Amino acid sequence: MSADKKLRIQPKQSRAEATAETIIQAAINALESAEEIESVTSQNLAVRSGYSVGSLYRYFKNKDDLYTSIWRFFVTRLHAGLVPKIEAFPDHGTVRQLMMMVSGYYFDNLRSRKPGKVIPFYRLFIKAVPDPENIYKTMDVLIGPLMQAQTRNQSGTMKIMDENELRICLRASHAMIRNDFLEKSPYFGTSSHQRVTLDLMVRLFQK
Repeated sequence: MSADKKLRIQPKQSRAEATAETIIQAAINALESAEEIESVTSQNLAVRSGYSVGSLYRYFKNKDDLYTSIWRFFVTRLHAGLVPKIEAFPDHGTVRQLMMMVSGYYFDNLRSRKPGKVIPFYRLFIKAVPDPENIYKTMDVLIGPLMQAQTRNQSGTMKIMDENELRICLRASHAMIRNDFLEKSPYFGTSSHQRVTLDLMVRLFQK
């Protein structure tokens, strides 16, 4: 599966893939319920997943490798969840309405997360990931749907951008939302934050 490029073994069988995903989901549950991320042990993860510690390390080199796979799995699911929404966006919808939907999706998702859990785990991921320069490539899943939305849109408000332009604008847009959350800024999610972010996103994507 695309989110698990760091698996120690790359199983072709769907059963093995399902096992790896079960371990990842169990790890996510354990991390979310733990008071401190650092207190989660391999034994905790094994108990949660229903597999032995040995089975965990059949799929993952070590705990850092598992954390890397968890984060990739999480962010891949996060961005992929926006794809059907963009695909279903009305042809006559304006760029402002589209950006309102996109920004609202990310604001709502981060509001549902606890900074005290997400931020320490993000730090662990950054420390463990072998290619930190590529961590935002998971957003590229949105490029195709947005290109299609631009070409079929009939509102006359959307700029037609190529893949590179869209990539830059997407990452800039997400940073406007994400950074204040990761910095634990009280500004995150306020009406002003949402308004300023929306206005700037509209400027980036409008015709």
